Amino acid sequence: MNLMRVFLTVLHERSVTRAAQRLNLTQPAVSYALARLRERFDDPLFVRTATGMQPTPIAFALAGPIERGMNSFAEAVNLRQRFDPATSTRRFRLSMSDIGEMVFLPVLMERVHALAPRLRVEVVEIALEQLPQALKDGEVDLAIGNLAGLGRHTRHADLFSERYACMGRRGHPVLSAGLTRGQFKRLDHILVAARGSAHRLLDDVLGEAGLHRQPYLTLPHFSAAAEIVRRTDLTVTLPYRAALWFNRDNAFEIRALPIALPPLCVTVHWHPRFESDPGTMWLRNLVETTLADAKPG
Repeated sequence: MNLMRVFLTVLHERSVTRAAQRLNLTQPAVSYALARLRERFDDPLFVRTATGMQPTPIAFALAGPIERGMNSFAEAVNLRQRFDPATSTRRFRLSMSDIGEMVFLPVLMERVHALAPRLRVEVVEIALEQLPQALKDGEVDLAIGNLAGLGRHTRHADLFSERYACMGRRGHPVLSAGLTRGQFKRLDHILVAARGSAHRLLDDVLGEAGLHRQPYLTLPHFSAAAEIVRRTDLTVTLPYRAALWFNRDNAFEIRALPIALPPLCVTVHWHPRFESDPGTMWLRNLVETTLADAKPG
């Protein structure tokens, strides 16, 4: 099974180095596994080229049966496993943005820890385009957030609808009196290009509506934006629930955008191969019941 995992990971990554990183193995260990596979199948399987490790025709032919076998084995194991949250020491990995960590993770962890005190939970942020493979490989159990397009590759459930708002400091010279289209275009904007969500696509939507932003500052996360906004006349466009969370001390002006945008949908995603895994089922049901009603607090 370990050899098959190495084979599929090298096939996907086209690199021994990247495969070793994803599998938490050393490069020599991956190379040794490849040597055993080559001996077993009497074929080079992968040929080193300038563009990476290219699969041979035999490797391509093996990929489908090996992947189907891995999926069948995982399904069989999952059917035999019991999951008792009160005693389980299993580790779960969740993917979410920094907004998810700030606004929704506390209320979720409150329930998780009360019901499953011995679990281990790890939160990671993975680029949206890498999430389908990470979920498929079991490197991430659940992905939560505004993840437009991910549903083509996963099973998922909608948690709630959200909308965007514009936030500036209390007493902001523009936001204090409202917000028009012309004013929005002239604001000094903070643009957040988050890797793990579809928030980075907001600028495309605004541009199509004639509200293209010329960012004064670009950040990879929302977490630093609030303090910068509080100290300056810069503004940030962000999900409304996140704006309410930042505004717990009433330090900001929050205004609706001057145009109507389609609501964004916050969802929880998992891969079909783990559909019947008892632990994943328990956690995703808890996510659904907790976050569908979650209010920023």
